Amino acid sequence: MGLNGVEIRSESQEVRNLVRDLENATTLPSRGKATKRVCDLFDSDKKVVSWKFQEWDYGKKNIKLPCNARGLFILEDDDKPEIVARGYDKFFNVDEVPFTKWDYIEKNTVGPYDVTLKSNGCIIFISGLADGTLVVCSKHSTGARTDVDRNHAESGKSFLLSQLAKLEIDSREFAKRLHELNVTAVAEYCDDSFEEHILAYEGEKVGLYLHGINLNQRDFATWPMEDVARFASQYGFKPTEHFKLEDIKKLRTFVDECSQHGSYNGTEAEGFVIRSHLKDSGDDFFFKYKFEEPYLMYRQWREVTKDYITTRSRVFKFKKHKFITNKYLDFVIPLLENDKQMCDNYLRGFGIIKLRNAFLQDYGMSGMEILNYERVKELELRNAVDFDKVDENTKFLIFPVAVIGCGKTTTSLTLKNLFPKSWAVVQNDDITSKDKSMLMKKSLELLAQPEIKCVVVDRNNHQYRERTQLFTWFEELKEDYLAYDTNVKIIGLSFFPYDELDKVGELTIARVLARGDNHQSIKSSSYGEQKVLGIMRGFMNRFQPVNVERRPDSLFDLVISLRVYNKNSSLHNAKTVLHELNKEYPVLVPEVPSSDRIEQAFNQSLNYKPKITKIVRGIGGSESKKNLPTFFSAHINNRLEIIEEISNLVQNAKLDDAAKSGIKKLFQENKFQSEFHITLSHISQRKKGTELQRATWQNLIHRYQNLISTIKIQKEERHCLSTKDVVKFSIRKLCWDEKIVGILVDLPEEHLFDVDGEAVPRINFRNEVSHITVGILETGTPPFYTNELCRKVLSSDKKRDYHVLEFEYPKRFEANVRITFQ
Repeated sequence: MGLNGVEIRSESQEVRNLVRDLENATTLPSRGKATKRVCDLFDSDKKVVSWKFQEWDYGKKNIKLPCNARGLFILEDDDKPEIVARGYDKFFNVDEVPFTKWDYIEKNTVGPYDVTLKSNGCIIFISGLADGTLVVCSKHSTGARTDVDRNHAESGKSFLLSQLAKLEIDSREFAKRLHELNVTAVAEYCDDSFEEHILAYEGEKVGLYLHGINLNQRDFATWPMEDVARFASQYGFKPTEHFKLEDIKKLRTFVDECSQHGSYNGTEAEGFVIRSHLKDSGDDFFFKYKFEEPYLMYRQWREVTKDYITTRSRVFKFKKHKFITNKYLDFVIPLLENDKQMCDNYLRGFGIIKLRNAFLQDYGMSGMEILNYERVKELELRNAVDFDKVDENTKFLIFPVAVIGCGKTTTSLTLKNLFPKSWAVVQNDDITSKDKSMLMKKSLELLAQPEIKCVVVDRNNHQYRERTQLFTWFEELKEDYLAYDTNVKIIGLSFFPYDELDKVGELTIARVLARGDNHQSIKSSSYGEQKVLGIMRGFMNRFQPVNVERRPDSLFDLVISLRVYNKNSSLHNAKTVLHELNKEYPVLVPEVPSSDRIEQAFNQSLNYKPKITKIVRGIGGSESKKNLPTFFSAHINNRLEIIEEISNLVQNAKLDDAAKSGIKKLFQENKFQSEFHITLSHISQRKKGTELQRATWQNLIHRYQNLISTIKIQKEERHCLSTKDVVKFSIRKLCWDEKIVGILVDLPEEHLFDVDGEAVPRINFRNEVSHITVGILETGTPPFYTNELCRKVLSSDKKRDYHVLEFEYPKRFEANVRITFQ
């Protein structure tokens, strides 16, 4: 029964329909794709299925998700499935999406506006089954886990049980009550002894802060805050502070004033969640208002501290807060150098707030006082000139984010034609060198010319990986070409919103087919329509939209949004870029040229013919090759975590001078490889490997044949494809000599898993030596030398010209399977 005695449990058929729609969504290639994870429950042999979607699919008008819940758990029961736990429908920050802009909120919502203080911890879902089983989940999992070192659901449950015990409330009766009400209690677990965030939660402040009670149904419905508060009091939860404001103008004035101080009622707070209703439907409508400062500054301090502990280098480039962050480093570095335990704890996420507060106390100001202090502002301006001052000496790089056929080259050439003496375009298709960073080298070489103000780095950059590459190359190479104090602004051109991916796909395919052979790497008349369609759809499936909330896209100084909608969209896009640059950077575009001049430049760009023809693999011609990968690898995303593990291991070890020398060189000279991976299967094993290795190679080719067929690259080009499969492994031994550093890894019996968490059969990576090349100490040493070193270690070579440390508590990691062609 519901809160007011009304039956509100969804019928089994309704839930079956939901599960059917969710299962169908797992088959989608990208937009709207669902993923699921089967989870064991604590204290029960029953299982639940956790469902989630890609973050950028929420809130899109033309993407219909089966359910908008961010956190959804359904009992695995074909006969009587039921929604066990349900989070909120995803809600957004003010100005983050069109329907959270103040104009929209004022026109389309009604009060009262229930303002709730935003807690700063980890979200926990609490519900129950009919038999009294208590269900406690984190955002997307529940039950025991061996793949993480910190189980949020388990810790949340432990705290809940102690909370209920203090009130002498039986946990099974509590679970039955939740099941009877058919609700999920949504709480924030805030406890610095478990996990630190930005705000401090110690002593009496530690606890489960109850901020919502949701009905376990497909459509979002939630209890009023007054009922949530009463429930919190009854069962020992920490109450979430809340109050009502009737008028939207009062609400806006209130949150803006709090933002100026970065606090509420004199206490630091991250922001507010505001609950209201839509005028037309009366449905619940949530949005949030987050304070930018001082939390942006605090996060920057946290990241530079972790980087310093890991690399022992304080070479950082800050976009903001340069002066005060350097003051912070001046204070904390001596402390870190003299306290190994502090470093270890910090990398595990503890002592972060304590160290920050120690600096603030020493400096004699709070975070907001520092930000508002005129002298600090003056020093920030003086010290941040490299990055913030825009004048006649400022240079500009433009990175497009597009897919083939969007008109990025036509748009880029139109802009160059308007400013032939001060703009340049470097096209990726013109780069024939094996050195892929040559794209950035050529761009910086042009930008270094006194008369050149702006260079367009003409590549699709449709994935985070490619954008990350460009920013990384820029940081590494900038001072090889430009004076150290040259300020470079990097602008992103987002050629279409993610919402329009399908429409853009149809249009760009039509464009490329109509273009015929007037393209450097896609010759539609030569390759045939089906080949072109395969290439184009591969781009669409891999497309990752610009998201300025996360790296690398947060590094853009400006993102200009464009549209792809008809044959002249490149002309319109060139005009949009000009108007936006004139507004934001008049030093680059002092005035927008006349329409006639822009059209003349546009027509000139249409006459462009590629000078270099790229011969791509597997699609015809005397130069084509069979489209075979060079090797399959497990690409390790959390590289810094492994470096932290190495740091912890060597700091606790007793090493002789020879052993210390190699490790010292690794850290102090930053000899780490830019990427970590485990080679799983190499093309050399296709014919010359053992029987198992040959079978593994063939099974991998068969498993990924559809993905492999999409790759069309130049003979000499290195290219990588990421799959959604995951390899699980643990680190075993750290070994090194004077040339190289490596890690021996263990692959468990079942180690390859698909996107649903299911073990992949018939593929068994049992190489003689599974390892990671960590760093090359002696220049010129090939990475595959790690094989030789690891074989010595495993055979206990009597020469003993190497050093070995064993990880006492081997940590488990995950890595994505990647396919490399070169």
